[in-house]
Amino acid sequence: MSFRADLSSYANKDSVKGKVLMHRNISLDVLKLFMAFMVVGLHAEFLSEYSSLGSYLSVNGLFRIAVPVFLVINGFYFYPVLARNFQIDWLKRVFVLYVFWMLFYSYFWFSVPNLSFTVIAKLVRNIVIGYHHLWYLSGMLGAAVLLLIFKRLSSFLFISTVLVSATIGIAIQYLGNYHYFESSILDKLFNINWFHRNALLFSYPFFCIGYLINKHSIHERLSLTRAVVITAIGSILLLFESSFNFYQKNREGGFDNYLSLLFLCPFIFILFAKIDIKGKSKNIALYSSAIFFIHSFILSMLRKFSDLEPTMLTFSCILFSIVASYFIIEANKRVRFIL
Repeated sequence: MSFRADLSSYANKDSVKGKVLMHRNISLDVLKLFMAFMVVGLHAEFLSEYSSLGSYLSVNGLFRIAVPVFLVINGFYFYPVLARNFQIDWLKRVFVLYVFWMLFYSYFWFSVPNLSFTVIAKLVRNIVIGYHHLWYLSGMLGAAVLLLIFKRLSSFLFISTVLVSATIGIAIQYLGNYHYFESSILDKLFNINWFHRNALLFSYPFFCIGYLINKHSIHERLSLTRAVVITAIGSILLLFESSFNFYQKNREGGFDNYLSLLFLCPFIFILFAKIDIKGKSKNIALYSSAIFFIHSFILSMLRKFSDLEPTMLTFSCILFSIVASYFIIEANKRVRFIL
């Protein structure tokens, strides 16, 4: 059996009710590429030297669609994986991918200066949660396992788990950023990223939404016009929610969990799925994966050896990541667990 996976899917082929078709939807590959660019801009703090509002609306606004959209896409393609009973292979593949890139970035996170409880706890946290952007893979693994546990529930209960987990994650993000429990242990916990940005409270809802879209063929039932309109409304809601938080004086920190993301991201996926530009080449998808994985290293090198300001740093990182991705893709032809 041939087993290949990129950042966004196991088979990375279009599917309807578990039937795998031999064409690719190139529009989804293009979407993934732009999402990878957004992740770079997010981590490089795009526009921050020019406009605090512009930077916030991008870095803590529009760019926040990237990871949830990736998760929706992965969940969508996880449905045919289950239909073909390949879930164990899928889990192994993503786990190996996680291990490889954690080892690649080990210089940045692996440190044991002593055997104190704090040092060991931090090391365990890094291994379980993942270094920097690699939390996405550990979160996706956890989301898939949770889906396998809950998928036999009735539709009502299954969807309820999605809504409850998403609501709790969003609530923790807001309660933490607005210091609702100021000077308490809850405030400290709620302001730790991984406390709300984890497999259960962040990855699971979006992953399951993608799974349900495929299972119930929602992408086929919704017209392209409606998908465009709903996506536009969702984008406005995201910008409104982001700008609202920007102007609140008692708010601290950025946002991963927005209520509007739960509404917007599934429809962004459906919109691009409806466009459906057919093709066979996997190159765009491979570049999106490679850019996602390597950009953090490129960003670290650029910050160490240059004085580029955030916006130019963003574009430079994208450029160098594209160049590096060519060599990663070539290496992946020989060592097939890199992407």
